[in-house]
Amino acid sequence: MRGALTPAGTARVVEGSAAEILAEVRDPDVALAIWRRRRPAGFADWLDAVPAERLPEGRFVCAPDQAPSHLETLCHLVGLHDPRRRLLIDDVVALVERFAAIARAAAIEVRLEAVDHDSCWRFHRDHVGLRLNATYRGPGTQWPPLGEARRASRAQRRYAGPLNEVAPYSVALFKGVPLAGDRAVLHRSPPVEGSGVTRLFLCIDCESAD
Repeated sequence: MRGALTPAGTARVVEGSAAEILAEVRDPDVALAIWRRRRPAGFADWLDAVPAERLPEGRFVCAPDQAPSHLETLCHLVGLHDPRRRLLIDDVVALVERFAAIARAAAIEVRLEAVDHDSCWRFHRDHVGLRLNATYRGPGTQWPPLGEARRASRAQRRYAGPLNEVAPYSVALFKGVPLAGDRAVLHRSPPVEGSGVTRLFLCIDCESAD
């Protein structure tokens, strides 16, 4: 995997409405690939109405085919027994399988978080080879235009320049510092503390990192 993803040239961000766009992160010059998806209306309305304490969250490492049982367990632990949870589980499993295929990983780490505070509010670059994230509820990951990265990194909370935001339900696949060096895309979680918003955030890695 690492040989095929050796960085070279100028970093690029690619976006598209087909799942295949994510595989373009294997291009040495692509630092971020975004699969633009619309949230299914019925699923979105249901998930937005789920009480925050019923949102499944947890972290596990497994082979891709073991992900469904782990996700079922997370739902069980918070008492999310609505049959519609299957829509969420199936979608996460599909993303796990797609990520594992792109990263050529036999085991992956999955993190599902219900976030009502300013988690990862600092602009940062990931220190894993590849990281996939998607936000099922609430605002998505934010990243400044590539030309604004240095200013955003210095200013942090004081940064008032332009920002891109990964739309809810869309999927972002970031190439981290081990593969892209300082061309990895700077990004942050959107600040939500005190807003009354609880995000449901998915993160998938092929290696363990904090």
